[in-house]
Amino acid sequence: MSISNSIYRFFILWYICGVVLLTFDLLPPWLEWANSVFLYVSGSLAFLYLVKAYNYRLASLLSLIVIAATIFAEWLGVTYGFLFGSYHYEKDFGVQIMGVPLTIGFAWLMVVVTSRVLTLQVMNNIRIPKWGRLFAYATITSLFAVVMDLAIDPVAYVVKQYWVWEAESMYYNIPFSNFMGWFVLSFFIQIFFYLILKGQDKRDVPLWEHRMVVLYILVVGMFLLIALTAQLWLCFIVTTLSLFVLLLLYWRGKLHAIPKEK
Repeated sequence: MSISNSIYRFFILWYICGVVLLTFDLLPPWLEWANSVFLYVSGSLAFLYLVKAYNYRLASLLSLIVIAATIFAEWLGVTYGFLFGSYHYEKDFGVQIMGVPLTIGFAWLMVVVTSRVLTLQVMNNIRIPKWGRLFAYATITSLFAVVMDLAIDPVAYVVKQYWVWEAESMYYNIPFSNFMGWFVLSFFIQIFFYLILKGQDKRDVPLWEHRMVVLYILVVGMFLLIALTAQLWLCFIVTTLSLFVLLLLYWRGKLHAIPKEK
């Protein structure tokens, strides 16, 4: 059994334990570090996909850039309320860089990579002129990112108090600027990904592409389950409907791919 497969199996086991403990509020205070492990492993799986699909050097470069860029963006948010709105972290997520948990960078790496894999399949079923492919790609990937955050933030704030927002809004007092911030940050990172990877030879790795899709669905699904048990009905309904539409586009792209022009 390879190390990468072992890490994936460890994630599944850790995920199952985490879903039970978090959903039924059974996680004791001394086990809070388990959240950090979950995020580290999620990001590591995204890194492994990049290694499998491209190469180790490129995967390392892209991963470091995503982690550094997102930690810097989160620092701007925590310090100045820029991009995401005014908020601060309440729980200990382990090692911090400039007041931002390193785990947040790994979480963003997972978001960026899983959104990319899903979007590339969506675009297989859409006829887009070459000049519009970059914009379409960056837009769709960012929508996948925002849909994930529609579930993450209400649960992390209202139910778990992982961080606290200093604002008022109709969506659990989470400012609209937060979701716009997710979209904008994802948009520019994905443009960078698209331009860097466009000229790179991609290996055919269906198993790891499948694992990235599973990773995305499992993460969103976990937060949806917690939202359901916590009776966050708006979060559950809005995220579920949005997720359904995007996954429908994904499956259409997977089943009815348009032949590529020569």
